[in-house]
Amino acid sequence: MRSVIVVAALVALAGGLAGCSGDQGSGPTTTVAAPGTTSPPTVAITLPSGTPPIIVPSPVSTVPQQGPGPGNPDPEPEGLPSRDDATVDARDYQQRESYYFQSPTGNIMCGILADAPFGVGCQLAHANVIPPQLPDCTDAPNRKVAVHTVGGKSEFLCTSQGIFVGEPVDGTWKGGGAILNYGDTLVVRGVACTSSEQGIRCDAAGRGFTISADAQSLF
Repeated sequence: MRSVIVVAALVALAGGLAGCSGDQGSGPTTTVAAPGTTSPPTVAITLPSGTPPIIVPSPVSTVPQQGPGPGNPDPEPEGLPSRDDATVDARDYQQRESYYFQSPTGNIMCGILADAPFGVGCQLAHANVIPPQLPDCTDAPNRKVAVHTVGGKSEFLCTSQGIFVGEPVDGTWKGGGAILNYGDTLVVRGVACTSSEQGIRCDAAGRGFTISADAQSLF
């Protein structure tokens, strides 16, 4: 406010001096600080010939626009599980470039693989129910029920290999990776897998599956 009063007084002074000299002074011009400087904008009033210009601070302020940065990160892609949903540290399940875990019973073994074509998936050591989509699966050692999601598509598999079985951990002989306890959720690479007494559910941007010995489904 004080700056506005000073500017008004100076403008009046400039008009008075111009009237006395008979010369017309130029109107007020705004001088803006160069980009990258911290100097505030100023108003320069040019007085009649022979009188030096008077510069006073302008009451104008600017608000910088926020962009992506350490304090304002880019949002996560829409539809992916939030990292805030994780209850475990993904590093505890990492084996080289992939992540492996198993249910507390050890019957469900899962992997989030680094490479296509399998993506995230789980397989059963034993299935009480064989899904009708796998008519040739028999639960024999070389015909195990599995499910996986990759590239936005979920499907059943009948496998003779340990595709989603990690290496033994904690000095045990059984493969499968670390245990994902009931109620825990592992989130990595936009995939969230949750363990419960009803089985394991994995979600990758709205596509995924649930699997247990008694039921398997895709979504």
